[in-house]
Amino acid sequence: MTFDPTLLLLYPLAGLLAVTTHEFAHVLLPLRAGASGVRVQLGVDGGRSVARFRVGRVAVDVRRFPFWTDRAHWHHAAMSPATWAWAIALGPLSSLSLCALGALLWRGGGELAGPFGQALAVFAGLQALMTAAPVRYPAWMGLGAGMPSDGRQLLDHWRARGRQQAHV
Repeated sequence: MTFDPTLLLLYPLAGLLAVTTHEFAHVLLPLRAGASGVRVQLGVDGGRSVARFRVGRVAVDVRRFPFWTDRAHWHHAAMSPATWAWAIALGPLSSLSLCALGALLWRGGGELAGPFGQALAVFAGLQALMTAAPVRYPAWMGLGAGMPSDGRQLLDHWRARGRQQAHV
């Protein structure tokens, strides 16, 4: 295997596509349920916004390093617990879908689509694994340290629902 500078440049682009898709997948159901305060933050906390704009009813805040740590926010009042859980699950599911798309491009793509597919498959695959694992993110992640993954949020949600049903 030889070093390919094109591939090195395609990883941030694939990462930006993967994290943007992942976060926007989270807000699909809240938007459909009529939730208010829907926001997507692309990039790490702490520090100024590079850009702010709206995409329909979604406020988008772009920070430094928009291919690393991102968030989706919405007010939960208009959503059922099941809708909330699916909204959380759609993030890792979209990452898994992008991983599969990347693998297809990697296998059958041309001179540029193949390397982009490789970058997308690897980035989105790692993203799917990291966000589906029920953990709190470690300190080496920097400003995302201590935040619960999507898998952890789902696990905590199901545990809380089980305790509520046990007391009925």
